[in-house]
Amino acid sequence: MTDDAERTVDLRPDQPRDPASDPHVYGRTGRLGSPRTIGRDLLTAAALAVVLTALGFPFAMLWQTVTPRVEYRVLDGGWTSVDTYPEAYVQADLIFAGMGLVLGIVAAVIAWNTLRERRGPVMLLGLVVGSIACQVAAWQIGAHEWQRFWESMERVPVGAHTWRPPSVLFVELDPGAAWAALKVGDVTTALDSLQLGALAVMALAATFTYTVCAGWSRRPSLRTDAPE
Repeated sequence: MTDDAERTVDLRPDQPRDPASDPHVYGRTGRLGSPRTIGRDLLTAAALAVVLTALGFPFAMLWQTVTPRVEYRVLDGGWTSVDTYPEAYVQADLIFAGMGLVLGIVAAVIAWNTLRERRGPVMLLGLVVGSIACQVAAWQIGAHEWQRFWESMERVPVGAHTWRPPSVLFVELDPGAAWAALKVGDVTTALDSLQLGALAVMALAATFTYTVCAGWSRRPSLRTDAPE
């Protein structure tokens, strides 16, 4: 066999194609037969978002437990707080934001280290969506407890003392009103109805942490299976 023949590449039609040459594949996981595709990244990001959303329930329970409650005394024809200027009004929002800050950082670090083969903007999108959904779920649980409290106040006898559950006050989130305003072209009112406030803290913390981790990566593709 000549040297030219030895250097000839066998291009038989049945020869397996390298996933790297497939236009639908933009990376490799490092495992044979498991190419990295946009669809698989989106599926992983969606699963991450679902897990983070489910964390909204224990998030709400912990927040309701650790946040101080405002004490009320029922009067004839109404009620009043025992303290003149109760700090718990503001503490509920601060504790909610602080918990979101910590959880966002932890979620980003765990996602970065456990989903190494899926690192990238798609995972960041899953983090953002899941983080916002997590805090929205916790906020809604708090709002439900808030509503139950005020309904029960109508049945509390005069002179009794009750403790108001915490609620996030500095939030204006009404997608229905925002959509109605957009249909008539009122963008300002629509934006006013989508003020996340403390509900965006977890997403901001996760985005910042994930971006910092990406900035320190030695690999342009961010994945550990790619060469440096």
